[in-house]
Amino acid sequence: MLSRHIVVVENESFLRDLIGKTLEAAGFSVTTAANAADAKRAFAAVDPDGMVVDIELGPGPDGFDLAAAILAESPETGIVFLTNLPDPRLVGKDTGAVPKHAAYLRKSNLTDANTLVDALNAVLKAEDVSGYRHDLLKDRPFAELSRKQIEILRQIASGLSNQQIAKSRNTSVRAVEGIISRTFEALAIDVQAEGNARVEAAKVFFSATRPGE
Repeated sequence: MLSRHIVVVENESFLRDLIGKTLEAAGFSVTTAANAADAKRAFAAVDPDGMVVDIELGPGPDGFDLAAAILAESPETGIVFLTNLPDPRLVGKDTGAVPKHAAYLRKSNLTDANTLVDALNAVLKAEDVSGYRHDLLKDRPFAELSRKQIEILRQIASGLSNQQIAKSRNTSVRAVEGIISRTFEALAIDVQAEGNARVEAAKVFFSATRPGE
């Protein structure tokens, strides 16, 4: 029986090789790619059945951009997002960025390789993927925050001042201060110590998006 062919798109070489070997051990044929451009060349060369793709791929198109481009040309392709991000809002997207029959797995939630293999089988067979949508888990980080609050948190973590955030959002500093206050309250961060509060907020953001660093 011919095996199914998967393209693994991951910019970290160690993880790329590990995922590839894991899928090969499960009976898949695998081609690996380090970025979106490499992935598109791989698709043109092998016309695979599915793709396991990280969202953060370094400079250039991200995993969502790549998946949209691939599905526009080959809508039957099975997609599994494998990422550190708890949900798409942390890169300015919403849940609609995840295609209807795609899986979304958070790397830190995987206890063994079986979950990835099972999710891949589900998307390839067009089966129910609701059990493989970690971006919809109620206990995921920032689940209760709005998309606006998450964006503000990302800007704080990037080192922007209130004035810079206000300018980027075309709003007032007072409005930004209000959003920050509500966001810090939701995260149980002490808003009285402004300097320390911003540092703590950045730590919270990075712990959710870059576990283990």
